[in-house]
Amino acid sequence: MKLKLTIVMLYAVALAICATVQTGVSAMAVQQSVIIKLDTQGGRGVVYFDHRKHEALINPDANFVYKNKAKKNAACAGCHHTESRRGIVQLWKCVSCHKGEGNDKNPKNVDSDEVYAERAFHDMCIGCHKANIEAGISIKGRTTCGGCHKAE
Repeated sequence: MKLKLTIVMLYAVALAICATVQTGVSAMAVQQSVIIKLDTQGGRGVVYFDHRKHEALINPDANFVYKNKAKKNAACAGCHHTESRRGIVQLWKCVSCHKGEGNDKNPKNVDSDEVYAERAFHDMCIGCHKANIEAGISIKGRTTCGGCHKAE
């Protein structure tokens, strides 16, 4: 009787392990496929942004404006650079602050120039990609229009 009970218990444990592994694999697949569509209304085509591939990266440019906000284990702050009054990083979408060109509520840069959505994306994305190339980092991003914008 003890042998049968041991076999049944081992079988149940093996099933539980298989179920856990299967759940972990499907959760990992979901985590790896967070693709965000940007510029869906633009004339050059949609930009498919893989958030998972970018979320741990920090712009290597020493002159990057938000370098001091992006820290180890808080790389999100490099792109999502808005903070609350208490200094807590707010992970808002870019378009929460950066609207269309000519909107009087758009933030201004250090030169008091309007940073509308398109300019914010281009400055942030292309700036980081170029900095990686200049720093000789193996993670190189696209820097041309057609490299990011894809016709659907």
